[in-house]
Amino acid sequence: MKIHVFQSEQGDCLMVEDAAEAHRILCDGGTPTAMRRNIATELGTWREAGKAIDLAYISHIDSDHIGGIAVLLDLMMQWKVFDFHQEAGDPSSEPQLPRTPEIHRIWHNAFRDLITDNVGDIEELLAASAPMLQASQVPDLVHLGHEYAQIATSVKEALTVSRLIKPERLDIALNALEATPDHSGKLLMARPDQAAETIGGLTVSILCPTPKELRALRKGWDHWLRDKKNRQTAREVRDLYAGQLEASAGAHGLNPIDLHEWEGVAAYKNVTAPNVASTVLLVEEDEKTLLLTGDNHPDMILAGLKSGGHLGESGGIHLTVLKYPHHGSEHNVSSDFTRKVSADHYIFCGDGSNTNPEIEVLEEMLAARVDPAGKRAVAPEAAGRSFKFWFSTSPALQTPSAKRDHMKAVEKWAQRKAAQHAGVFSFEFSDTPCMTIAP
Repeated sequence: MKIHVFQSEQGDCLMVEDAAEAHRILCDGGTPTAMRRNIATELGTWREAGKAIDLAYISHIDSDHIGGIAVLLDLMMQWKVFDFHQEAGDPSSEPQLPRTPEIHRIWHNAFRDLITDNVGDIEELLAASAPMLQASQVPDLVHLGHEYAQIATSVKEALTVSRLIKPERLDIALNALEATPDHSGKLLMARPDQAAETIGGLTVSILCPTPKELRALRKGWDHWLRDKKNRQTAREVRDLYAGQLEASAGAHGLNPIDLHEWEGVAAYKNVTAPNVASTVLLVEEDEKTLLLTGDNHPDMILAGLKSGGHLGESGGIHLTVLKYPHHGSEHNVSSDFTRKVSADHYIFCGDGSNTNPEIEVLEEMLAARVDPAGKRAVAPEAAGRSFKFWFSTSPALQTPSAKRDHMKAVEKWAQRKAAQHAGVFSFEFSDTPCMTIAP
């Protein structure tokens, strides 16, 4: 098993490849900007090498996870249109980015599937607000965008994904489950009778979400779509773009949407309903294991591991690789999780945005491996083993900013801890477009 970690800004984007290097899973797509700047070009080299993507997995609807996939699918569509014109003898320009690998199927709890009623006008309205607010360069709009884009942009990107994979466009199978065809094409969730999928040498089990988290997410979306105020807010945002963003958001009286009490669905321990509904996957090959967590909460992840029978007699699991949830946010850590889920390799995706990965999270994960025995990871396999933290980017690649300052602080923390725990703890910050972990 190999894990390739792309430069994905504050988002997640990893490629998991089996030992034979014959089959692969793309896990989220990073931000739209990261896909355009870095990831699409890297994926172009995979296409040139004749490598396809067996499965593209979107953990949940957040722009730093789904946004890059929407850009990737749009690029695939551009190339399909270009080829059509070439075959017809029509002059046309090649797309600016290289061809991408073929994608055989997508796993994604699609917006249309979650919301069965009241899509209508609001769907078209949200889809029209294509540019991200954060790109506006207007300070008030940038601030607004960090909150509002979770709804406006992510829904638009979810709609883009749903439209582009249709048979008349890219014809990519959605939520196809070959091992359990009765559930194929339905929402992805943990089911007691659902067999693991086999992708080449990789075995993939769906651990989360449960129907409970999906019901909460459906409720929130449905309430949002029914609210006339949200329709008006979306129209005002659209009109701001039509007016070339000549005024600040404050002058238009727009208020950010507070996702922590989102449409009658309270956040779970400060983790919003969309994040708690993240699809969590356990990937296995021979004796190697990888846990892909999206932005889910540790309580849900532990419940999924337990119900799937993956926690041993000690009550814990020792993995080969853990992709840490939610970019190392302080809201997505617990002492219970750090003790029950240990690994030889920990991946932290984040570029310092929102101070992620948080140093207190790194401290807590480290403590579970080096503290006195009564406070350490409970899985017996973790005892005495060396371990490594992998960071998806490096402060050296960033322009002067608060994000770079935070990543420098993380780097200094890692250097200090590695010196204190020499031979036990090590780390690596990625300074290449794609970092490969071959455990």
